Amino acid sequence: QDLSQGWPIPTATDIAFALGVLALVGRGLPPQFRALLLAIAVIDDLIAILIIAAFFTTDLLPLPLLLAIPCVLLFGWLSYRYRKRNRNRGLIIASLVLLGTTTWVLVFLSGVHATIAGVALGLIMADATASRTRHAIEPWSNVIILPLFALIAALVPVPTVGITELSPAFWGVLVALPLGKLIGITAGGVIAIRLSTRGNPNARMPVPDIIAVAALGGIGFTVSLLMNELAFESQEEVANEVTLAVILASVIAAVIGATLTTLRARHYRKVPISAS
Repeated sequence: QDLSQGWPIPTATDIAFALGVLALVGRGLPPQFRALLLAIAVIDDLIAILIIAAFFTTDLLPLPLLLAIPCVLLFGWLSYRYRKRNRNRGLIIASLVLLGTTTWVLVFLSGVHATIAGVALGLIMADATASRTRHAIEPWSNVIILPLFALIAALVPVPTVGITELSPAFWGVLVALPLGKLIGITAGGVIAIRLSTRGNPNARMPVPDIIAVAALGGIGFTVSLLMNELAFESQEEVANEVTLAVILASVIAAVIGATLTTLRARHYRKVPISAS
């Protein structure tokens, strides 16, 4: 069995679940803690989406992709024209929905994974309009979409083989998400922060905070499951094993991350942030 195509599965960080854990146990943390977690999650997911576009695209059709470009540009232009007091805001919203749907269909027909359409539309959307959209969608997403996705994803057949007969892909993902992300993000974060604050050591984020953020970064889930489906589309047994590995690894990362975050939150509640 060729398992090499599964290498990008641990790349992603699930923004919603990571931030959800942070919201539950992170009371009292400084704002830069959440900002770092959000930045890492966004960068991880962008990298994952680019990997999907580059490595999981087959039979590319240029024409639909070219037709999607003006739809994306018009979507961005209209998003900047949306104003709360604009009398035409209903028409603008309808146009944005139509353009977004059209872009998704065209990207799908081009052979590129349709997730790229969402990334392109999100990047070009006006900040104010994107913020209003997020606030409108987020409650429904958190209450209905994410739990439904989690339920469907959890309905995976438990492998009937013994623990020693599980695929190497299972063990690779199980280790890479909670442990690999913890080591990689911590090392990268420490290096980046030291380089960016070379002249002002007092502005550096404490290493224990970076470690806690890195642990939360191991919650892969949604995008990791998506890449698993793409990577092992023709190997159902391996795909089922890796799905189980992603779920287990994300739970392990969530427990470790929640524990470390709780400890850091207690530290900040005892010591004023300005004095730490």
